[in-house]
Amino acid sequence: MNDQSTKSKAPDAATAVSSRCVTVTLSDCSADEAHAVLDYLSSLFPYEECGPVRADTHPHTPTVWSATLDTTRPAAPPAEPRPPVGVQGPVEVTLQGTPQDVAAVHTALEEAFSFHDEGTVSGDQEREVQLRISSR
Repeated sequence: MNDQSTKSKAPDAATAVSSRCVTVTLSDCSADEAHAVLDYLSSLFPYEECGPVRADTHPHTPTVWSATLDTTRPAAPPAEPRPPVGVQGPVEVTLQGTPQDVAAVHTALEEAFSFHDEGTVSGDQEREVQLRISSR
């Protein structure tokens, strides 16, 4: 008789870590602007870059940059103030993750950029926030 079917399984490490990550997507910007924003965020949270993602090779096709931030291990505050992060125009940013983790990344962006909240969608255990950020 196999009694394993009655035992509950603990979540594996990959499941636990993925629940503490925020997916960030950037669009309506140049590669330099996307990297400036992602470099700033990576100074605060470890991340894995997933972009750019190109839908087509047409020269006017939008590009989206994507990264997954690990909010379980925020970086230590810098010894010196960070220089301003420069972007030419407004950059569209989408944050997806648990409410507390999205709030941590939102606060980090708030410290470096001027921005406008474009909207929020909340699910059962996840939040998606749409922002337009620009240099201060």
